[in-house]
Amino acid sequence: MLKGPYLQDLAPTSITVMWQLDQGAPARIVVDGPGGPRTVEATAARIGEATIDRLVPSSRYRYRVEIAGHSWAGEFATAPEVGSDVPFSFIVVGDTRSGVDAHRRVVERIAQEVPDFVLGTGDMVDDGYRQDEWQQFFEVESLLLRDNVYFPAVGNHDRQGRGRTADSYRAYFSVPDNGGDTERYYAFSYAAARLLVLDSNEYSFALSDQTAWLERELIAARQDAAVHHIFAVMHHPPFSVALHGGSRDLRERWTPLFEKYQVTAVFSGHDHVYERAEHNGIRYFVSGGGGAPLYPRRPHPSPVDLDAVKKLERSFHFLRVTVTGSRVEVTGVRSDGSVIETTAWSDGPSPPDPTQRQIGAAPEATPRPPRLPCPPRLPRPPSLPIPPIPPPAR
Repeated sequence: MLKGPYLQDLAPTSITVMWQLDQGAPARIVVDGPGGPRTVEATAARIGEATIDRLVPSSRYRYRVEIAGHSWAGEFATAPEVGSDVPFSFIVVGDTRSGVDAHRRVVERIAQEVPDFVLGTGDMVDDGYRQDEWQQFFEVESLLLRDNVYFPAVGNHDRQGRGRTADSYRAYFSVPDNGGDTERYYAFSYAAARLLVLDSNEYSFALSDQTAWLERELIAARQDAAVHHIFAVMHHPPFSVALHGGSRDLRERWTPLFEKYQVTAVFSGHDHVYERAEHNGIRYFVSGGGGAPLYPRRPHPSPVDLDAVKKLERSFHFLRVTVTGSRVEVTGVRSDGSVIETTAWSDGPSPPDPTQRQIGAAPEATPRPPRLPCPPRLPRPPSLPIPPIPPPAR
């Protein structure tokens, strides 16, 4: 087992389990929860993938991946029904790249949280063509992603290397296939929120071919009475006073849409700092403190960025986002557990008053179940050497 098992593509009645082996072998996935245990067989493959369906919303399951006499165990909770007005929380983290020790400290602190899912703002590795760097990323994240679903955005470094393609990113992640370009950008729902994961890399034509798709998604979300919040996540920030600065192209093409359709918050990375900004009523957060070397403040930031950014801190960190009815709370948490700051506001329709329930109203959604006590893990087999990566042709 080189990578995983790890969780992908969370939904109310399904989830995907992935893994990578040193050589292809068939696998058996045993899932135990409501309705009793059942087994899913996966054909032999180096990068394995199995979708578990017919699950019960808002329910917790244990799972076990069995391959060639070895076993790896984890657990997960399915998403609530779409439109359910239940509290939920998620983690935002990005720009891990080559900073192994700092990355590990951030992940160890995140592992003490109990999020419903994790959002990545991109730049998981320094060079997306190098398999040893992807191996490093998954080894640091291993235990976290075994029990928590990870929704990644693609960063510019994830597309570095030969051809600047996202082939490795596509191979290692299985995300909703509802964007205009398979897995490069996509959307998913959780409870009463719609989340849009975007590819902000300019040289991938993201800014031209995604804009129409983005507006269609925003229109549909605002016309859907079940959607109370819209969150967007992408790698490059529209506003920043750190080293890279804000993206003018994003400000011209996408921020007007965020404002027109009243997006709840936008999360980015790219600059290796924590930042909070606000522009025309929309809140923007930069979370690029996942382990890569921290960046300084830009010597001469643009007036637009200066006006928008309200807070900057150079620290390794992640964001904890909590949604309770119309209330949204974003907390920046340093890798030592201390708090940078907490920002809270109300967005969307107010939650229903439980004392005013109407006759015939739908039953209240079940909140996320508590974690199950996990049995002791079996010993992990010895790590296998990673095949050397040939140097790129010159």
